[in-house]
Amino acid sequence: MTTFSELTKQEYRVLELVAKGWRNSKIASELCISIRTVETHLYHIFDKLSVSSRTEAALYMVQASSLFNSEVRRIPDDSLVYSRIP
Repeated sequence: MTTFSELTKQEYRVLELVAKGWRNSKIASELCISIRTVETHLYHIFDKLSVSSRTEAALYMVQASSLFNSEVRRIPDDSLVYSRIP
């Protein structure tokens, strides 16, 4: 599987909206692009992430995002502590 860094900004934005459950027509309207362009972005996303459906792509997004969803906080001795955000 590929990392999100290989997705273009527009592909990443499309993937975010797919993960929210948006349909292609709503994504196209939101991003001011055609439905066909959304479909093309999805094709590239599926290829780059080695997935074959919107559901798999959305699940990949959710799982990967949860890995990076940590908070950095300082404790009194000024060292960093990483904790997961609930």
